[in-house]
Amino acid sequence: MSDDYRTVTTRLRAIRPNSIFVDRPATRGPGEVSIPRSLIHGADDRAIEGHFIGETITFRLAEWKAEELGFA
Repeated sequence: MSDDYRTVTTRLRAIRPNSIFVDRPATRGPGEVSIPRSLIHGADDRAIEGHFIGETITFRLAEWKAEELGFA
């Protein structure tokens, strides 16, 4: 597994203990995707708690997951 991250900017839809829900990339159509918090850079994951639902956020996501979801 790679230690590389991609910077992702999207709208936050929900925060759960082990995951967050964000808007799917526009190229993939409307909807939401779940992202495990373990795949978010540690510093960015801690900062997520300070954001509001519906707010646009930027965070670093494991490169392979960003590519899988269409953020890369």
